[in-house]
Amino acid sequence: MPLLQKYSSPHWGVWKIEECWEQLLTLFESPALYRPFLDKCRSEIRKAEWLAVRLLLRELTSKEASVAYHDNGAPYLLESEYNISISHTKGYAAVILDCVHSVGIDIEYRSERVQRIKSRFLNEDEYDRLNSASTEVLLICWSAKETTFKMTRQRAADFRKDIRILSFELSETTGYIDVKETFTSEAATYRIVYTVTPEYIVTYGISHAGK
Repeated sequence: MPLLQKYSSPHWGVWKIEECWEQLLTLFESPALYRPFLDKCRSEIRKAEWLAVRLLLRELTSKEASVAYHDNGAPYLLESEYNISISHTKGYAAVILDCVHSVGIDIEYRSERVQRIKSRFLNEDEYDRLNSASTEVLLICWSAKETTFKMTRQRAADFRKDIRILSFELSETTGYIDVKETFTSEAATYRIVYTVTPEYIVTYGISHAGK
């Protein structure tokens, strides 16, 4: 199985999706339980992503878990104490769990597209600082804002106006970026950890504001 990364502190992992959804389905103990969603879903890619997330959850928790969703779109686990965040990108799925605090995770495959959309998620000050930044740096910034948004558990946000990059420690493999959100009553600042690989960038954060 292509489990790429698995960590216990914090509890998170990455799955490389190399199998088709039919192959992934055979890895479950009770494949019939997953049929209702698969029968409704038309996208072959979406089916594979959906199953990969649940297989990764099994790797992290040692049991098959059921995922449900709040009205704001945030996922949660049925009959589990874990808080959860999920992300998937082209060919990869990522999950983070924590028993006490809210969590966020985002994974992005390397693409030059971020250069074309940077004006959509960088505010004026950030744009002045990062306009000529590398694709890697921009991907980290985009991903960190996405992770911050997930930790707030809000339905929507304007990444340019509502989520601001405060400081950035650039590293070849892993580092952190401080990000502040201004669209909730907490107006919290989060330290987002990032990991860089040749294929993708992943960011995650843990909110000490609790559940």
